[in-house]
Amino acid sequence: MVFPVIHSTLDPGALTDEVARRYALAPPVRCRLINRANNDFYEVLTGGPKFALRVAKADFRPPAEYAFELDLLEHLHRAGAHVPGPLRQQDGTLFFQLEAPEGVRTVALFTWLAGRPFTKALTVADAADMGEGLARLHLAGRSFHSAHTRHVDTAAYLAGHMPALLAMLRDNPDEHDFYAGAHAAVVRALNGIDPAAVPRGAVHGDYQFANVLRLADGSIGALDFDTCGIGYLAQDIFTFVWRSDMEIRDEAVNSAFIAGYERARPLTGSERACLPLFRVARDLVMAATYAILINRVGPVPGFDGDFAPFTALARRHLSDAGLAA
Repeated sequence: MVFPVIHSTLDPGALTDEVARRYALAPPVRCRLINRANNDFYEVLTGGPKFALRVAKADFRPPAEYAFELDLLEHLHRAGAHVPGPLRQQDGTLFFQLEAPEGVRTVALFTWLAGRPFTKALTVADAADMGEGLARLHLAGRSFHSAHTRHVDTAAYLAGHMPALLAMLRDNPDEHDFYAGAHAAVVRALNGIDPAAVPRGAVHGDYQFANVLRLADGSIGALDFDTCGIGYLAQDIFTFVWRSDMEIRDEAVNSAFIAGYERARPLTGSERACLPLFRVARDLVMAATYAILINRVGPVPGFDGDFAPFTALARRHLSDAGLAA
């Protein structure tokens, strides 16, 4: 019997052959692993420009959701947004799938987006520029249409992932009961939002400093649309704020990010009323995600084995949203 595998590493040589066969790339083609995490990334060197290849974790999303993401990136790239543009294979499709030991993995090739990644040492001015960059992505996505559907449904996400978090906390009754109650309160509040009153559209889903670049011309670029979809635009702000809360811990940075966002797209009154709810909802999403990822990818920034900061944020923000019992 072959022991079960959660996450394998594809052979770069075999992957090179597959990529060279499927795409019209200038030879010689070579794939080199550059990041192994939830998804794996390869630098693809060719006789011309270089590209980025993503190998998604096994059996993570149905094909229609990958198709939506790549449709969105193609739309944004054509609209002039600084994002990795997906390349079409010689048969015209945007991705292919490979059978790995742990299941089916979805593979896509992108243009290389060169820039300087931000870190937690970013400045208030950086945060404002990043906020404006997110708003401009939202504006560029207003005309986006896809034949495929992918919604950012936080209530549904929590319903599917909260059991793993509660199981992880079964030996800590205080935290277990806190999250069970917080989950119920946040879902009630989310379900009470009038979707006609709070703007929705194409959202990035994980727009935090590690996924944002300062390009050579000073503009802002964005990577990793893995959790994109159609959702509340203002909720996307808190993908940045959550990472900032965890690692930067400076409310001035968060305020600058929101102010920068509003330079390009002012928030409505209905959106402002939802901001505290969106903030604590992100806390719960990331706490539940922690319980899923800690045994898949091990300690990484934000998921380094210390769960206490997750709970501290969730408790404070639940109270700020007026949802604490």
